[in-house]
Parts: sequence; structure tokens; C-alpha cells
Amino acid sequence: MRITYRTVSRHTQYVINDRYNDLARLQEMLATGKRLLRPSDDPVDVANDLQLRTKLKQLSQLKKNMKDGLAFMQVTDTAMMSIDTLLQRLRELAIQASSDTLSDKERLYIASEVEQLTRQFISLTDTMYKGDYVFAGTQTKIMPFPIESSQAKTPQDYTNLEMAYYDASAVAPGTPVQIFDAFTGDAITNIIPGTFNLRVAGTTYYEGTDFTIDYANGTITILPTGPNAALLSADVLNGNIAGVPNYSFNGFQITFEYVGKGEDIYGDPVNNDGHILREIESGIVTPINITANELLIHYETGTNLLETFIAFGQSLIQNDRPNIVNAITNIDIGFSTVLAAQAKNGARVNRFDITLERNESQYIETSRLQSEIEDTEYAETATKFAVAQMVYNAALQAAAKIIQPSLVNFL
Repeated sequence: MRITYRTVSRHTQYVINDRYNDLARLQEMLATGKRLLRPSDDPVDVANDLQLRTKLKQLSQLKKNMKDGLAFMQVTDTAMMSIDTLLQRLRELAIQASSDTLSDKERLYIASEVEQLTRQFISLTDTMYKGDYVFAGTQTKIMPFPIESSQAKTPQDYTNLEMAYYDASAVAPGTPVQIFDAFTGDAITNIIPGTFNLRVAGTTYYEGTDFTIDYANGTITILPTGPNAALLSADVLNGNIAGVPNYSFNGFQITFEYVGKGEDIYGDPVNNDGHILREIESGIVTPINITANELLIHYETGTNLLETFIAFGQSLIQNDRPNIVNAITNIDIGFSTVLAAQAKNGARVNRFDITLERNESQYIETSRLQSEIEDTEYAETATKFAVAQMVYNAALQAAAKIIQPSLVNFL
């Protein structure tokens, strides 16, 4: 049988290309460090490797969830520790103010410090982490306890209904009447003690002489024995007293600050409840936040810590010793409320720490298994590469000797 030059050439090229492919594949394995470069290399191992890669990505995301959750809870814990420190100072002041040796002026001095403690407490309840309010429940973009104000400094304040109002025209002096937000018509509560001022046509009127304020409930009581009871018993928003428009610049000026409620874009108050969840293991989610209710309201008595601050400040301003003494009990209840929230937060932190350690162990083991499947053995591959290189060179040399073409070969 005659073997033509074309047959020899084709077969030689096939062998050389085959050896070159072996050499190129081994070189790629050495360059990448991977044994599995395409599904055809080992379909079963490639399938297992893809499953392990998916597991690693899942573990990596869970780790991010836990680290973010831990940071969130650490910010929460720091805020609650600061609240605990505030309560300790508040209790010291309550014990000091409860002494029957203190004068009303000395209690007013204490009230000034309590006002600042109240503001600091409100600021801590509005603590943020990465743009989210940590005590706002699921409404993390809405400040849970904004400090708002009734303003009467300029005519524009009246035009924009920035000043609050009350209507004491239809009741006898001595009857509490609610203070309202002139813009929304909502009742105002939780006025910060020490911030309330009342002026009419430039004249200032005083708490204890002309009126009293229930700061927590947001009511004003015109004292029937006060020298200005007739003037102050008015409908501030709509009525007129002695020809002076009540709701206009240089008429009634009611200014104070109060703790408002977070509102959504429609102006509706939001409920600072609900839990922020993080997935820490496959299919397992856990809360990472302490809600405002958990922080402020005692689960048995219903005592509200914010109202405790305000009631204590009110008792100091009004020189009400029995309620000052009662404030000590409410502050102790507040301690218990914050402690329960701290314990809940601490238990979650411990769980996250333990789960994070397990996650890192699983990640290391999964990475090891993946490495066993897809990584190349450098010593073995280098040896194979050297052999393949020798074979390839030998194939080239053999081809050079076998293929010596002449014009006869093409006949």
C-alpha cells in the first residue's frame, strides 16, 4: 500500500497539534493554579466544585449579615449604656431634690440640669447607625422622637401656623384644656419642662401665678385666683381679647419645645415597633434591634421612661415634693426597663459571636474541600509539563526528519 506525502503530513500535523494541546493545557494549569478549567476537564468534580463555590458565597454573605448586625447591636448597646449613666445621675438628683430642706429656688436649679438630661436622653433615643435610627423599629428612616417647637417670633410663624394654641373660652378657669398643634390639629404631649413661655401683647405671664402646665399630657390650666384669669381664658386660635387678635403677631405668644412623634410622608404618626431581621444561617433569621417600646415602657407596670423624665422635671418646677419622691420609684423602674433591653441585646450579640465563629470554621473547611477538588498539584503538573515539552520537541524533530518534501511527493 502506497502512503502518500499528504497522508504523512496530515498525520504528523495531527500528532504535533495533539502534543501541543497537552503542553498548552499543562501550561494553563501552572499559570492559573487550577486543575478544573472547563466542564469537560472532569464533569463530576466541576459539579461538586460549583456547589462548593455556591456554599462559599452563601457563607460570605451570612458573615456580612452578622458583622453588620453586630455593629448595629454594638451601637445600640453603647446608647443604652449612656442612658443607664443618665438614669444614675437622674436618680441622684431625685434623691437630692426629695429632701425637705431644699427651697423651691434650689429645686429650680436642679430642674435646669434635668432639662438638659432630658434633651440628652431624647438624643440617645434617636441614635443612628449608617443613616438608620436604631430604636425606630422597622421605620428606620424616620426619627422616632423629634424635638419640635411652638414658635411665635415672626409674623411668618403665625401665617404658617407654627405656634400652638388652646381654647379655654368655653370652660371655667381651673379646668385643664388641651394644647393643640395649629397646623395639624393634633393634641400636643410631652412638653419639655422649663421651655414653656406665655406672653400676650408683649406682657409675660407666669406659671404658678397665672396658670399651670401638665407637661406630660400637654394641658394648660388657667388659675381662677390669678390676676389675669379673664385675659388668659381665651380661644387663642380664633377669638379676640380686648381688641387684640389672639392668633396674630404681638397677640398671644405661646412658645415651648416638646417631644413629637415620627411621621411618614403623609403626616401620619408611625409605630416604632417591629424587628429588623438578619439571616445568620441558612433559613435562620433573628432580630438585631431594640424597639422604642422595649427601651421605654416597662412590660409589667407600663411606666414610660420618657414620661418619667418629663414628670420629674415638672415636679421640680412646681415644687411638688410628693411627686419628686415618687419619681425615684419610676426611675428605678426605668433602670429595670433599660436593663431588660440590654440583656436582650447582649444575648443576641453572644449568639452572633458564636454563629460567626462557626461560620468562619465552615468557610475554612469548605475552602479546603474546594481547593482539593479544583487546585492543581504544582510538583506533579510541573513534571508532566517537562515531559510534555520533551515529547513535543521530539515530535517536532521527528517530523522534520520524516517530512522531506520534493516535487515527486506532489505527483
